[in-house]
Amino acid sequence: MDGETMEREQALRRQLCEISVRTYERGLVRGSGGNVSARLDERTMLITASGLTLGDTTPENIVKVDLETRAWEAGEPFIPSKEFHFHSEIYRARPDVNAIVHCHAPYATAYAVRRMDIPYVTDAAFKQPPMPHVSFSPSGTLELARKVREAAESSSDFRVMLLDEHGIVAVGRDLMEAFIWADLAEEMAQIAFIASMIPENG
Repeated sequence: MDGETMEREQALRRQLCEISVRTYERGLVRGSGGNVSARLDERTMLITASGLTLGDTTPENIVKVDLETRAWEAGEPFIPSKEFHFHSEIYRARPDVNAIVHCHAPYATAYAVRRMDIPYVTDAAFKQPPMPHVSFSPSGTLELARKVREAAESSSDFRVMLLDEHGIVAVGRDLMEAFIWADLAEEMAQIAFIASMIPENG
């Protein structure tokens, strides 16, 4: 690895840490749930480690994964998040996507648990592409990865997808954009839920 490539990787690791910590501190995920990744090049991605909170992400515990073989490079004892399969599938299906934030944002996930669309009730919401649903499969499975890929291929402009009974997945051209779409989806869901609790006549 030449010096320029190494410097780029280290910069991306630092940004991945920043977005992971921000996702955790924003309350979009709790405990050791959720995962964040970024495309390093055509062949590889960087992804957060399994068993750690996103708030504890450091450049050293981020794992490099080959998008084709799914083999990974990491210092012991770190292994990639178990959702690295569906991250790989999204990158392979969507060349325009360079970053993914998967989280369990409470209001957005509540709609996913009920297998309902998040109601588009605000001006900002109306500007969002439809959010596809992915039917339930256990987390970390190849079955879930296959379903996520199919949703990514059939909804080529999606920014957020809902994983039924699980959480949300937001994508972007970079890490900040993916974080913003995840954050906005949660705001949309929270506003929609609060609005549904207010009587029509005030």
